[in-house]
Amino acid sequence: MTRPFLASININVGDHPQWHILGLTLNSDTVTSTIVASVILIAVGLFVRIRITSGVPNGVQLFFETVTKFLRDQIEATIGVRTAPYLVPFTLILFMFLLICNWLGALPLHIGGTDVLPPPTSDVNLVYPLALLVFVWKHAAGAKRHHGLGRQIVHVVKGHQAALAPMWIIEEISGLMSHALRLFGNLFAGALMIEVIAALLPPYVGWALNGGWKLFDLFIGAVQAFIFALLTIIYFSQATELREEH
Repeated sequence: MTRPFLASININVGDHPQWHILGLTLNSDTVTSTIVASVILIAVGLFVRIRITSGVPNGVQLFFETVTKFLRDQIEATIGVRTAPYLVPFTLILFMFLLICNWLGALPLHIGGTDVLPPPTSDVNLVYPLALLVFVWKHAAGAKRHHGLGRQIVHVVKGHQAALAPMWIIEEISGLMSHALRLFGNLFAGALMIEVIAALLPPYVGWALNGGWKLFDLFIGAVQAFIFALLTIIYFSQATELREEH
């Protein structure tokens, strides 16, 4: 026999409160969460800049230095920092922004059972533009490295056998899609699980399981931010490599 509270579950996948502005439909929760994450990122950056020291660093500065060194080492190993010095700040900002976005869902901000600040990365309307940004910029960097867009296209096509050259189009599109959907899928699943736990279990029991899941969600959020940044480095490496270097 179905328990009464099970019959009242109503979780609408992909349903967002919306704003309608100048003929555009905007997901208000995604926009709000993105703005909040951006403000937090700027505030943390300013805090580190003001409190930076050559002596014993505070916890926030130490975290920034650790992440920066890790990303710098990855860039040096795949491309070379001298070849792509712009990639260090780009991947650092990208990682920190995604980390904050992913961790917003852990904040206990709920009104009427609805998360006020859901992770904006659980909405494809944010992850697709981020992946598209990486896609466009990596080819712009490749064009600069190969002295022109035409040479960049030749570079990409020559990476395949002549008969399979059209496959690079499928490869590029699938890379763009997977870059976005990998992040979206993991964060969306985490947010959905929190809603399911809250809906299935009474509050006096569900809070413990929900709290445990949120801790796990924090770990997944950090891992996915790292993966997105690392894949960005790999994609830039593939776009800017010179055939004569092999």
